[in-house]
Amino acid sequence: MNEEITYSNAPENEPYLHAIEEVVNITGFSRHTIAIFCRQGFVAPVERATDAEVEWTFDDDALRMLRHLAQLHQRHGLDLEGLGLVGPILAELETLRTEVRFLRRR
Repeated sequence: MNEEITYSNAPENEPYLHAIEEVVNITGFSRHTIAIFCRQGFVAPVERATDAEVEWTFDDDALRMLRHLAQLHQRHGLDLEGLGLVGPILAELETLRTEVRFLRRR
């Protein structure tokens, strides 16, 4: 997965935010499972206040991480405990890939 994934055409200074329902549909995870991933620190929601409530949204990086976790769950049968072990490694790998891309552009 070395390719850079783009999920929106939003301007760079205004990242596109995915509603929780969109993330549920893309990943196949329930809202509850996504909340667990947030509590465990795999991803962080961007909270957006509406008139009635606070709505969770996710940026492209969070969606990318959740898609990786969904693939591991679907292809390899990893449960939440297994994903809990692999999740931090994926996050570090994504950070390193971002740094390498930055350094290659210099």
